[in-house]
Amino acid sequence: MTKLGDAFESAATEVDPLISEIGLMKHLIKERLHPLDMVRELVSNAGAKEVGATEIRINYYVNQNGHVFEISDNGCGMNYTGHKQTPGRLDRFLGLGLSAIIGSKSDEFSWKGLGSKLAYQSHRVEIETYRNGDTEAIKVEINDPWGSINRNVIPKPRIYRFPPADGQHCGTKIVVVGHPPHRRDTPFTMSEIETFLRHRTFVGYTRERETKPRIYLTVMGEEKELAFGFPELILAKETEGTKLVDEVQEGKKPGTNVSIRVRMKGFYTWDADEHGLSTDSMNTGLILSVRGIPYLTLDMEAYGSQSLRTANPGVKKCCLIVECDEIQEEMNISRSGLVDSAMTDLLKKTVESVFQKIEASQKYLEFRQVATQRKTRASASSLDGKKRKLESPEQRWVVYTDPQGHASIVGREPENENDTLALLWKLEAVKALPFARFMTLAHAGDGPDLIVHFQEDRESQPDRYTVVEAERFFYNYKLHGHAPSQYPRVICWDIGRNSIKVNDTDKRYKKTAVAEGIQINIFCLRYMPGIAMVSRSEADERKLF
Repeated sequence: MTKLGDAFESAATEVDPLISEIGLMKHLIKERLHPLDMVRELVSNAGAKEVGATEIRINYYVNQNGHVFEISDNGCGMNYTGHKQTPGRLDRFLGLGLSAIIGSKSDEFSWKGLGSKLAYQSHRVEIETYRNGDTEAIKVEINDPWGSINRNVIPKPRIYRFPPADGQHCGTKIVVVGHPPHRRDTPFTMSEIETFLRHRTFVGYTRERETKPRIYLTVMGEEKELAFGFPELILAKETEGTKLVDEVQEGKKPGTNVSIRVRMKGFYTWDADEHGLSTDSMNTGLILSVRGIPYLTLDMEAYGSQSLRTANPGVKKCCLIVECDEIQEEMNISRSGLVDSAMTDLLKKTVESVFQKIEASQKYLEFRQVATQRKTRASASSLDGKKRKLESPEQRWVVYTDPQGHASIVGREPENENDTLALLWKLEAVKALPFARFMTLAHAGDGPDLIVHFQEDRESQPDRYTVVEAERFFYNYKLHGHAPSQYPRVICWDIGRNSIKVNDTDKRYKKTAVAEGIQINIFCLRYMPGIAMVSRSEADERKLF
C-alpha cells in the first residue's frame, strides 16, 4: 500500500462471488404458490410459437406416488446436443441452473426454465420427444429429482436414444409423477383444473392469436376439449348492465427513455351471475396478463381505482385484464407477484390514469345509475303486481261486522306479519278486540313487536307495558326463535301448521301451548267475534268497497 498525500493506493483483486445454484433452485422451486403452477409453465412451453403445436393434451390422474401430470404436444420436438455453448431445446429444459441459459435464445413464454424446475419437485420426470426427420427419438428419465436436490445433489437425467417407430409424429410428452412429493390430499376435480387453466395459463390467452391450438384436458379418465382464450372476454357483450372496457395508455418515466404500454380490457357489470364471476373462478378484479397469459390478480385500490373497486359495482363485479409485456422482468421468479421496482411504480401510475379515464367517462357515470333505475322499475312492477292481485277475483278479504250489524272491509287476508299488525290496529281503533283493554304503546321493531297495556277480561289482572308478539301464523313463533319466558303472549292471524301442541279454550279465538315449561296464550284474529272472510265477488255484491 502506498500513501499519496491523504489518499492510499493499493492493488485490488477481483473475485467471483460464491453461488450455490442448487440451493438457489431449491428456494426458487419452493416459491410456487399454486399447486398447478407447474402445469401452467409446461402448457406455456408447449404453446409457444416456436414449438408450433396445433394440439396440446393435459392428462391428470393419481397413482401410488401421488398426483401425476402429463403434458403432450404435436409441436417441433426437442433436440439434445450435450454442449453448454450450443444447447438444444432439451438441454435447456434439463438445465437446473440460471447461469447456464443466460444469453440463450428463449421461446415466446420462457421464464428462466421455470417449468422444468418446478417439474423437478417430484418423484420422477419422464420425457419423450421426437423431431421430424431425425434418425433418433429421445426418452429421458429423472428419478427422485426432488430427493436429490434436498440432498444438495444435482439430479442426473438418463437419456435414451432409439429409432423412431414407423410413422412416428413429432412432438413432446412430459410426465411428472408425484408432484409435489409431499402432497397426498384429495385429487383435483375437472372443475378445479379447468378453472385454473382457463384463467391462469396459456389456455386463457387474452389476445387474438393467429393459430389457436386445440387443447384437451383429461381428469381421472374424463376428457374435455377446452375453448381457447380467456372465456369471459370472449363471451361478454355490452348491455345496459354490462359495460366493456378497451383502453390503451402509454406510460413514461420522466427524464428517461423508459416507457411501457398498458392495455386494459374486459368489463364491469351489475349482472355478475350472468357472467359467472366469482373469486373462486379466478375471473374477478384486476388481472395482470403478460404476453397474453393471465398470471395474477392485482389490488385495484393500489392501482388507482376509486369507485369501480367499491360498490359501483365492486371488485367482484369487475373482470378487467391489464396487458403489459414490459413488466415481465419485474415479476418474481415464480410469476406469482411483482417485485418492488421503478417499472412496477410506472405500471401503477399508468394503470391509475386508465382508471381515472374510465371512472370519469359518461358511459361509466350512466352505468352507475342503472342499479337505481332497475330498482325503480322493479318497484313499479311489484306495485303493479300487488294492485292486480288485490283486484283479482281470487283475493280474499277480512270483514268486520259490529254489534249493530254494520259490515266493513278491514283489509286483505294477511300474507305477512305486517298485514296482521294492520288488521290488529284497525280492530283496536274501532274497539273491536274482545279484550277488556288493549292499548298499543309502541311497535318495538327490534325484540318484541308490541308494547301494550293489556287486560284480557274484567276478571283478569291488568298488565301495563307488557310485551305482545305478532305473527301471521303461530308456527312462525318457534321459527323466529322466540323464548316463551320473554314472549308468553302472541296475537296472530291463524295457527297454521305447528310442531308445538296447541290446545283449545272456552274462547274460540284463544288457544294455549306449553313450551319450555311456560304457558303461551295465543289470540287468533281470524276467530274473533265479528270477523269473517269474503271473496271479491261477495264483497262487490254486498257493496263493501
